[in-house]
Amino acid sequence: MTDKIKIKFLTAIWGARYIEEFARVSLPSYLAPGNLPYVAAQTELEVLILTTSDSRAKFDEMPIFAKLAQLCTVRYMMIDDLITSGVYGVTLTLAYARGIQESGEAQTETTFVFMNSDFVLADGSLHGLVDKLREGHRCVMAPSLRARAEVALPLLTEAVDPETDTLVMAPRDMVRMTFDNLHPTVIAKTATQNFVTCSTHNQIYWQVDRNTLLARYHLIFMLAIRPEVPMPAVNSYCDYGFVPELVPSGEFTVMDDSDKFYMLELQPSWQEKQFVHCGRSTPEKIASELSVWTTREHRRFAEVDILFRTGELPTNLPAAREKMGAFAAEVHKRMTPPVTHVDHFYWVMGLQAWHSLRQMTNPSQAPKPGELDTVAEVADQFGIKPVVRPPVRLRARLKGWAMRNYVGLIAKVRVLAGSKPHVARWHHSWLDSRLILNWLRQIGDKGGARNLLICGSDSWLGMSLARDARFEVRYGIQQFVDEYRERDSQGQPQLPDRYDNVLLHTTRTDVRATAAALDILTRHLAPGGSAAVYIEHVNGEVDPSNFSIELAQYSEEVLPPSWIGYDVSARFVGGAAKRNLRLMERRLFHHLTPSSIWRLPLLGLAVGLWPVVAAMTAINNFRHREIGDTCPEFCSSALIALRENGDIPTGGQASR
Repeated sequence: MTDKIKIKFLTAIWGARYIEEFARVSLPSYLAPGNLPYVAAQTELEVLILTTSDSRAKFDEMPIFAKLAQLCTVRYMMIDDLITSGVYGVTLTLAYARGIQESGEAQTETTFVFMNSDFVLADGSLHGLVDKLREGHRCVMAPSLRARAEVALPLLTEAVDPETDTLVMAPRDMVRMTFDNLHPTVIAKTATQNFVTCSTHNQIYWQVDRNTLLARYHLIFMLAIRPEVPMPAVNSYCDYGFVPELVPSGEFTVMDDSDKFYMLELQPSWQEKQFVHCGRSTPEKIASELSVWTTREHRRFAEVDILFRTGELPTNLPAAREKMGAFAAEVHKRMTPPVTHVDHFYWVMGLQAWHSLRQMTNPSQAPKPGELDTVAEVADQFGIKPVVRPPVRLRARLKGWAMRNYVGLIAKVRVLAGSKPHVARWHHSWLDSRLILNWLRQIGDKGGARNLLICGSDSWLGMSLARDARFEVRYGIQQFVDEYRERDSQGQPQLPDRYDNVLLHTTRTDVRATAAALDILTRHLAPGGSAAVYIEHVNGEVDPSNFSIELAQYSEEVLPPSWIGYDVSARFVGGAAKRNLRLMERRLFHHLTPSSIWRLPLLGLAVGLWPVVAAMTAINNFRHREIGDTCPEFCSSALIALRENGDIPTGGQASR
């Protein structure tokens, strides 16, 4: 090693909205004195931002990126060919691989630090990382702890110093904020309570006292890697495959105390909430779930205790460590042998979907980016010697061949099923998609018409209509309302005078912001224009309540105050049969990835029964293809349309 460690700091971010959000709290936290400024002073630091050509100018518009450039070298690398309308994990993995491979022969002399754009760092966290690197560690893993974004983000924003554009928060203060606003999935993965549990125990948490939380992480972030060998072809997600591929010796360390390193992860409350349900987390259930996907590395990472704390070490910590260790040992004792990270079935499925979406988005793109080249091709491109790896046993080859073909078959079925709104008739969302497609056909394809969609950041409809030149797409319904009101109070223009059609896409969890948004939008409707609200009950089949009853209670929160001046019509999709068929399909899917050879009979049964359920779904869809205005039991989606009544003034006047 040289006197100064050579660090390349990689982060992937694109899209004006996401760049602005990154600049709001994440980057200010990186600019705290104990983070990037310390790294820049102590090491040879370069920041590499992986983004798109369309987004590049946005960075130059924001002063905070100029401050970053004053601190260290900042470069931008384009990843346009890696972007799709979904499968973010594949794009991120390939982008990180591109950032590593770019260093060529210097890869093994460079420490690559990875940072996702939704991470927020406590002050001094990167100081703690540099200390670990100085100890000679090649691989440093680091946990993140999830907080509810809608509550934590305003608190963090308020803590940013407007003069310096920095977010300086001590680790214990940031941990306390997180403890006060823990994400539902963190609560569900806490094994010391029996109220709620989760079907995705990639982390296990253990209560010590009100100021202390212990954890074991099977899935943990690869914070920093100094490769022992150059980056080969990508064969798994970055948090599955980068460590074994780049550090084949298996050496790693973990940032295991939040006082030394703390990374907050902002996530909306609804994110992965469908995996949370009532009950207790038991070693049997957790082992069965983890056996399906965990690799040898995942299980090694989970042998380390991780400590989150807001104060000094409690006296009962040793006893808590012992109890959690016994619980984790019981989990691991019940687990079947680990799966290989190479062509992991999650990766193969994600890559298949990514390829399909990429071709749909831009058919002219090259069939394969360089990050997926073979080892020999990578070595030739960057002038490095290929890594000679030991031969794979025949049994492992046969198992890998069977897994790749099986997963490939599942991926092909998913491609045939399509993606919303263009799905096959046997897809469980065919009726829901038909509901919105009928409205789109109704408004027609009039030349010169101005159409607007406002939706959530994860809206599949937003992704679909963003490729449709007829629609302007804006993300964030509540954000739209807040920004409009702020500009209106300042006398600034908010929207063009007239839209021919406006559409809101919302879900049950966000429906309460609808009336305010419609109140604004109806003021900007052209004469004869229409407005519509498309409401989805996402994963409603696992909700025991009847959304049809609940939806009726939202009328004053969906319709704008001016609704009496419009013809209001509604169409509904759902029904007990639709719900039960989807529940059956979910149960079958649960057995499509068996955790052991003893579950293969269940796999065969699931594979045999799935076409039957698909056929029954197709029949049910055909029976209800004529969507009516009667709300069925267990409504899964509804479309409420408002068209201006010709007997009253225009929408702009009627709303005042």
